[in-house]
Amino acid sequence: MKKLLLVEDSKLFAKALKRQLAENNLYDVYHADCYAEAVRLLNEHDFFVAITDLVLPDACRGEIVHTVIGKGVPTIPLTSSMNEAMQQQISVLPIVDYVVKSGISDLYYAVRLAELLLITDHMQVLIVDDSRSSLSSIGALLQPLIFNIHTAASGEEALELLKAHPEISFIVTDYEMPEMNGLDLVREVRRTRDALELPIIAVTAHRDPVLGASFLKTGVNDFLIKPFSREEFISRIVTLISSRERFKQIDRYAETIDNYVISSSTDENGIIRSVSKAFCDISGYSREELIGKNHNIVRHPDMPNEIYDDLWQTIKSGQAWSGEIKNSKRDGGFYWVDVNIDPKFDQQGNITGYTAVRQDITSKKHIEELSVTDPMTGLYNRRHFNRQFDQSSQQAFEAQQQLAFLIFDVDKFKQYNDNYGHQAGDEVLTSIGNAMKTIAKKHAAFAYRLGGEEFALLFTCTDMKQATQCAEDMRQAIEQLGIPHDYNEAAKVVTASFGLYLSSGSSELETCYQKGDELLYQAKEGGRNRVICEQNNS
Repeated sequence: MKKLLLVEDSKLFAKALKRQLAENNLYDVYHADCYAEAVRLLNEHDFFVAITDLVLPDACRGEIVHTVIGKGVPTIPLTSSMNEAMQQQISVLPIVDYVVKSGISDLYYAVRLAELLLITDHMQVLIVDDSRSSLSSIGALLQPLIFNIHTAASGEEALELLKAHPEISFIVTDYEMPEMNGLDLVREVRRTRDALELPIIAVTAHRDPVLGASFLKTGVNDFLIKPFSREEFISRIVTLISSRERFKQIDRYAETIDNYVISSSTDENGIIRSVSKAFCDISGYSREELIGKNHNIVRHPDMPNEIYDDLWQTIKSGQAWSGEIKNSKRDGGFYWVDVNIDPKFDQQGNITGYTAVRQDITSKKHIEELSVTDPMTGLYNRRHFNRQFDQSSQQAFEAQQQLAFLIFDVDKFKQYNDNYGHQAGDEVLTSIGNAMKTIAKKHAAFAYRLGGEEFALLFTCTDMKQATQCAEDMRQAIEQLGIPHDYNEAAKVVTASFGLYLSSGSSELETCYQKGDELLYQAKEGGRNRVICEQNNS
């Protein structure tokens, strides 16, 4: 995993940034709260990107930015305020972009920029301009985003480069060029590459609204009027690259849906118009064998007529129908699906056909498991924790029990990684995950890896004694793994510190998480390898 350097002396902002970075768990985050500590980390590690405050207790004039840039690390400066003089000073630096931290939400842009660098790293970009100075200046703006930059001095040269490098993923083109201008170039590119696949930004010195409309109609994703600021240019680039990545994710998602979701659509008479690959896979029929046939081609003789009578009566009345159906395979076998069928309507409200989505039990379980588990440990992930919390809280309330939230992280895990290596660190996390599964089963708890070395158990209990027993069982289980850790003051083996918060009545995720986090901090301050608990009886 690539390393990110976070230099921030504000505990509030540092914690918010680390928590946001932990959501996607794409970086190993190293935190420094002063210039001296940042320099030490820079000398000891190779960082992929740095998010750093401009003003530090021991370096208040932005020295850290120059130091990080000097190490060749892409840099995202943070500042509490920005005046015109500072903007001019920072804009000439080869930074990714700066962020004014007026609130917690602004810091998410810094996280977004850092994660975007994983996408732009060596992404092929083409700059087209007949002016060498323009090529140089735009290239200088793009370089901090770690693009692999190609340049062309004409539209014809740009087309040749696109043929030679079909992996080019982004184009910035000037409008005014001899022989083939920017509009003509865009027209040629759009013959084979659409706007989602290959984003294009056009730049021009003309302030003609007709020209702007022509750009958009021709197929550019965006255009800029010269002169434009560095901030405006980078913001446009970030937006378009993010949109392209979302398109790719949607495309991958659509492919996943086609592969794993058993779906079909028919006309109003039940004649098949389309089917997914998953439908073909589970039924054994090819698309050619299914399209144009009545849907009863997969009807199994075991299914009673009453089911289909109810199905057709429901959907013909314009209502959705759901239920379990046994279908026949082409080879004579069968499969069961949970099916949902929805009518499709025209603008006059007439039924034009039906769309059905099915899932067999095995595929459904498999997809759900992939979406809610952490791939390293096999525990539930943070996304599932966020979704499941309200349900667990409601169940505890209805059963007149208490909801227990046990959060913990590994003591001195950074030192463990630094001295034993990240591979060994991953093995520690996996071992803890296995231990958690045993404890979770014993206490009927849900086990989560929230991010990095932070874990949690969520369960219902009758009293503090029962909850504390679970916490102690978990603490001892980790210590009894006996994994050597010579850099842990609490013990010479891997241990963890715990915060246990019990809530009666209706519970809110943010409150429980905040309370648990505070108790975890107290456990660390109190010497680590211990459980600090608190109960809310309101």
